[in-house]
Amino acid sequence: MNTLTFARNAALAHDFFDEFFAEVERAPKAPAFRPAVDVAEVEGAYLLRMDLPGVAREDVKIETKDDALTVSGHRKAPEATKGYRYCESGYGDFSRSFSLPDTVDHDRVAARFENGVLEVRLSLKPEVGPRRIEIA
Repeated sequence: MNTLTFARNAALAHDFFDEFFAEVERAPKAPAFRPAVDVAEVEGAYLLRMDLPGVAREDVKIETKDDALTVSGHRKAPEATKGYRYCESGYGDFSRSFSLPDTVDHDRVAARFENGVLEVRLSLKPEVGPRRIEIA
């Protein structure tokens, strides 16, 4: 490769990176953290799974009130993000609320948090149906 070709390629590469970083600097700030949620109906319960990567157990709050389940908390930004030119990961406070059907037993809600995944098991009320009455 001759010197002229090298200089031309270097100039093109320099222009590319200038354009790239100019675009990145114009890019909007990272969105607020909104955890992904999956809800499944399993034997006798609803199972809610919420992805909470980088969130500490003590930064998560679960509450049932009236006919709603609310999971809220805070995802802290790592110190290293201060020098980032571009960041798609969301950080900060979050809150997700879900309407609960009448079939959920508010006294039988259980949760576990492992490997950045929160699982909330919402047990269903026992079915009320015809009862057989024994004759004495």
